[in-house]
Amino acid sequence: MLLLALYACVGDVIQHTDSAEPDDTDGLAITALDPESGPAAGGTFLRIAGAGFTTASAVTVGGAACAELTFLSAGELYCTTPPGAVGVTEVRVADGEAEGTAPFTYLADEPDTGDTGEILPTITGCTLDAPTSMTVEAEDSTAEVTGSVTIPGRTETEGEPVGVEAQVGYGAAGSEPSTWSWEEMSWSVQAGAADQYSGSFEADREGTYDYTVRFRAERQEWVVCTAGDGSYGSVEVTAPTDEEPVEYCHLQWPCALTVAPGATSEAVYAWIYQGGVTQGAGQGANIEMELGVGVAGSDPLLGWNWSLMSYFTDKDGMIEGDMANDEYRGTFVGPAVAGTYDYAVRASADSGLTWTLCDLGGDSCNQGGSTDGYDDPGVCTVE
Repeated sequence: MLLLALYACVGDVIQHTDSAEPDDTDGLAITALDPESGPAAGGTFLRIAGAGFTTASAVTVGGAACAELTFLSAGELYCTTPPGAVGVTEVRVADGEAEGTAPFTYLADEPDTGDTGEILPTITGCTLDAPTSMTVEAEDSTAEVTGSVTIPGRTETEGEPVGVEAQVGYGAAGSEPSTWSWEEMSWSVQAGAADQYSGSFEADREGTYDYTVRFRAERQEWVVCTAGDGSYGSVEVTAPTDEEPVEYCHLQWPCALTVAPGATSEAVYAWIYQGGVTQGAGQGANIEMELGVGVAGSDPLLGWNWSLMSYFTDKDGMIEGDMANDEYRGTFVGPAVAGTYDYAVRASADSGLTWTLCDLGGDSCNQGGSTDGYDDPGVCTVE
């Protein structure tokens, strides 16, 4: 989704999803203010309707910058009025040489409550529609999540409602939604008395998470929604898989080793087979192999240190003399803290674009290598 950075002369910078590009052919103009007056102490939440607004538009009230400027569309801006002198003044929207103005009245003896006398819209219902469970690989975007909201006076009519914000968020299973990560959702369709929004999110670590949607109107408190049965959605985030894994590879030798803290390990050997590439004498084209070490039991894709291995020689495969495999050799620097660590190899047949994890295998360490997944790393003792 497209996030537009919003700029004001002073005050906060707020981000908001814009579902349509501004029409640069429209002239800049203010057609309405809501409300048209507020306390001289400032703090009035002001809606500016018009045309020709952009993310570069600047808003002033009586010559002072309007704070917390939010660009919603080419025809709608929000901001909070600064303090001003009692009486009629001017709201001005400027964008380069273009500008539009409208009168605004500062009122005396009004408390700075932000209460303009308007009855604020109320969310009377919202749901997480679909899906209510899913699986996704780490660092990939989820499927589109949809949610619906009902706000009397806002969602009954066709088209995107004014002043409504929607987000989709996720967090650790069982945790409070206030601690979750949230992403903007886009308006999808009007359905009866409700409006439906859609969006996706991306989790960068494996695990099981809760997710749901939330809504707010006119920047009031967020309302967190649940599915029809009162529960949040559940997403299982799995380890990334290679789009083009190598056909076979394994860590050949040694099956375990000991190294001093910060010292260079003994040589580690690994084999790779890639049909039409590694057969015959010499190094196969576009083959790369790396040797990695990390905390015992940890995910090799998260936090391991990797170093490039060098082509060493050819090794026979199923038939004597076929030289079907390439053997690589490398070393790593022992971790600085004494303890037990894992080490393994990863292989690429496309010059490092995609990787396949290679654990123990072959006749030396008697395991399956890459054929049975990553489950048998070498054991490194640092002492």
